[in-house]
Amino acid sequence: MDAAMNSAVSALQAQQAALSTVSDNLANSQTSGYKSVTTQFNSLLTQEATGLGYPAGGVSATARQNLLAQGLVQATNTTTDMAITGNGMFAVSQGLGGANNFYTRNGAFDTDSKGDLKLSGTNYYLLGWATDAKGNVLGANPDNIASLQNVNINKFNNSATATTLYSLQANLPAEAQLQAYTQTYISAATPPTTQNLSFGLSKMSVQANGNTVYQMTVTGSDPSADITDSAGNQSNSTNTAGAATPLTYQLTVDSSGNIIQTVDPAGNIVSGSATAPVALPTFTISGGSGFSAITSSDNGFATNGAAGPIELPGTIAGFGAPFSQNTSISIYDSLGVQQSFPVTWTAEGNNQWLMTVHSPTDPSGTTATGQLYDTSGNPVSSYSYNVSFNSDGTLNSIVGLSTTAQITASTGTPPTTPGAAPVSSNQPILSATWFDGAQNSLSGTNAQINVALGTGGALGAGKTDGLSQFDTGESTPSIAVKSTTQNGVQYGNLTGVSIDGSSGDVVAAYSNGQKVPIYKIPIVTFPNENGLSAQNDGVYQQSILSGTYTLNAAGNNGAGTIQGQALEQSNVNTSGEFSNMITAQQAYSAASQVIGTDKQMFTSLIQVIQ
Repeated sequence: MDAAMNSAVSALQAQQAALSTVSDNLANSQTSGYKSVTTQFNSLLTQEATGLGYPAGGVSATARQNLLAQGLVQATNTTTDMAITGNGMFAVSQGLGGANNFYTRNGAFDTDSKGDLKLSGTNYYLLGWATDAKGNVLGANPDNIASLQNVNINKFNNSATATTLYSLQANLPAEAQLQAYTQTYISAATPPTTQNLSFGLSKMSVQANGNTVYQMTVTGSDPSADITDSAGNQSNSTNTAGAATPLTYQLTVDSSGNIIQTVDPAGNIVSGSATAPVALPTFTISGGSGFSAITSSDNGFATNGAAGPIELPGTIAGFGAPFSQNTSISIYDSLGVQQSFPVTWTAEGNNQWLMTVHSPTDPSGTTATGQLYDTSGNPVSSYSYNVSFNSDGTLNSIVGLSTTAQITASTGTPPTTPGAAPVSSNQPILSATWFDGAQNSLSGTNAQINVALGTGGALGAGKTDGLSQFDTGESTPSIAVKSTTQNGVQYGNLTGVSIDGSSGDVVAAYSNGQKVPIYKIPIVTFPNENGLSAQNDGVYQQSILSGTYTLNAAGNNGAGTIQGQALEQSNVNTSGEFSNMITAQQAYSAASQVIGTDKQMFTSLIQVIQ
């Protein structure tokens, strides 16, 4: 009878524990992320049964967690709410920068007065990886929970992104090539062919004394011919793969149009005056299908075997007016200030264009805002590139032409970067410093401005994904800019944050339209989530039974995904809990009856003894 009494008492205790779990479950039926707890009953024996004796041992009860049971995910109106679908938990710290880390399925996060995201109504703060503007995780060891930071929104309350990539899609009119200044000659081929020597001029700058500086390039229509000037400078042919690198000169001209100074391709300065201008170079053609000496007599046509070099006009006006049009490259510096690089496009003939990029100005073009630098570190007023096209209108090559420093005679070239294989073309780089104190955009740094003009390649191997040269059919040719893109963003203020569920990124939105990932929320998994130790406020702590944590990006390595602006509801089934309550109550009453019956049996036994 003592054993029966003890067994009944253990039943009362076990059912009381079961009623406690039911009560707790019902109390948290509306708690976000709450996982219902069940009661596990286990029988107890004091000794093995023998004969008619049965040693009633009773029952014990333990609470059983099921943290992997999915609750219903319901949309909310709060942009900082998050819900996990699948395996895993959020990482939180107790207090800002707390040394102890905890884990929860509750994603109801609000911002405090300083912009930190905290679990609503608690002192637990959300942890995440800091990211760059592309959402890449920063930090040396992202697998360690020490790499996580408290997620603070106000830390990024304004935004400006410097441009590092600018892309241009435009068509340069093929008919404009006919407006370049050319000298025509007859080759010595059999049969003879008509070839052109084209001269392109581009205005580079106006000096303080009123003189104008031009850049002149000389190209030939015969890709296998060499062009040699009277000073011995030569444009070596590149055989049939494409046009030779052009000869390049810098001409300084006074207001009357007389050439008073020229700089040859070797950098030798030849000075003159307005009254006694220097002699301009003359040119001869050799190799290829041309012949050693030609002349520009007979209305510009040389007869086969005629002697004498091709001569330039004596003044700038004599060159005529080759097609030229201005565009601009608009970007943002690191302070979010809009900057503009004026660009002059000049037709040079023979499918060649001179692209001249001038020092940056404000968008109106009236005020200088920065300084260009070439590959030798020289401050220069402009860059020039020879842009050539294939006969089918596709881009062939982009070649940076030599520069001369503004103060010294030292020379360099505009910085470029190789294009993409298998067919490629060098692409311009804009290397500049800014007068407003913004971060310098110098070549060789991550801040340099890469200009993408398309994929080049000789003999029609190029593409039209950037620059192209087709006949527009217009009576007045014009450059058609199809599209421009750049990755810089002007200054803007924070307007809100949201959660990108596919990546787990906390995305900041700004008044300038920019949306920037600022944190990535990890999903923390354990070998045995049900071994976590439950704490107040719906958080859990790692234990020996749970095993060691693993940090995962959302949706990776078996971790669940994150849904923004949503909460996981409690998985408590109230109908089932009421059923469990009735069952516990009935079992409790039955155990009470056992105690009452056992009492009567004790009473009867005592009466027999008396």
